[in-house]
Amino acid sequence: MIKVIKKGGEREKFNLNKIKKSLIFAIEATELSQEKKNELVEKITKKVLDFVKERKEVFTAEVEAKILLELEENCPEAAKLWREYRAQKQRTASNEQQTKDSEQ
Repeated sequence: MIKVIKKGGEREKFNLNKIKKSLIFAIEATELSQEKKNELVEKITKKVLDFVKERKEVFTAEVEAKILLELEENCPEAAKLWREYRAQKQRTASNEQQTKDSEQ
């Protein structure tokens, strides 16, 4: 079982569905045909899985870099959208943490 090392040091089970979800979010917003979108999600998901499959642990940043590299090579428009998605997710997580900290 592959473990992902998060930015804060915590570890969790590698979840391919999370990767697919973020890819779908970015790729769906492009003007590619639905067939091409599906092919791209599957292609990049497979590349990420190949990248991590021989490892016991992988850093989140490594997985993110692999996703971004594949998106840049295959669909720069989706790469831009994926970066925006990640930035929004990080802002949301930061805001939630600040709310928790202020409640304590």
